[in-house]
Amino acid sequence: MVNHKRVQRLYREEELAVRQRNRRRNCAAVTRMVQEAKRPDVVWAMDFVAYALSKGRRRRCLTLVDNYTRECMAIEVDTFLPSLRVMGALD
Repeated sequence: MVNHKRVQRLYREEELAVRQRNRRRNCAAVTRMVQEAKRPDVVWAMDFVAYALSKGRRRRCLTLVDNYTRECMAIEVDTFLPSLRVMGALD
């Protein structure tokens, strides 16, 4: 392993230009207070899961879970999930 400071010093002595990497800055996300589930049917979690079958066909799943009982309320599975199907599952 070579220390990056040593490399920069050697490049500076030889009057060479070292290309600087642009590092990605993490955006400060807006954090919300997570609502704690006190009883069933108060707080639900929703997540999309995508996977591929052995033949390369893609599938998407929408899962709705009750946070208190950890019971899965609904699962919608299809090759694509339009917004009307998502709204129907939420209803």
